[in-house]
Amino acid sequence: MTTLIETICEAFSGGQFPGESDLTNSFGEEAEALVRDFRSRTDWRALSPEFLNQAPEGWGSALSFFSGRALQFHLAAYLIADVESTLNIADPSSRLCAFLVYGYEAKKLAKFYGGGSLGEYARKEFALFTAAQVSAIVAYLWWKLEQNGHDLIIEQALENYWLEREATL
Repeated sequence: MTTLIETICEAFSGGQFPGESDLTNSFGEEAEALVRDFRSRTDWRALSPEFLNQAPEGWGSALSFFSGRALQFHLAAYLIADVESTLNIADPSSRLCAFLVYGYEAKKLAKFYGGGSLGEYARKEFALFTAAQVSAIVAYLWWKLEQNGHDLIIEQALENYWLEREATL
């Protein structure tokens, strides 16, 4: 566990806060709350599990509303809190896997949201991750799979994207 946390910390240590204007690509009340909650949080290491579980403003849905750059910056805090068993609501494995599995990957997005498919959208966001970050994510997903036992969503996401991505970097 400690080695995994060290791997995550090292991989994400050089990340830069995306700025208030690039915290979300979404619209609406939860997205606005996310900006309010995260605009001054420029160090992911200082985000407590209590904050992560409730952000934004009690919904606990921040992972769903982050832009790609905001996800890249804040993800390590969520991964570490999950490894330390202090996340109660947020699930980083869902954010990293859900749109990469059969049944969801090909679902179409409305043109208003950029068009394409959910899988294409996820791949575009995940393309921002560095080689070290991808390796840390893969290590986390293997750990999560070990914790959960059989988890078809994580298994498919590893097979459909993450392992190939790691091998090609």
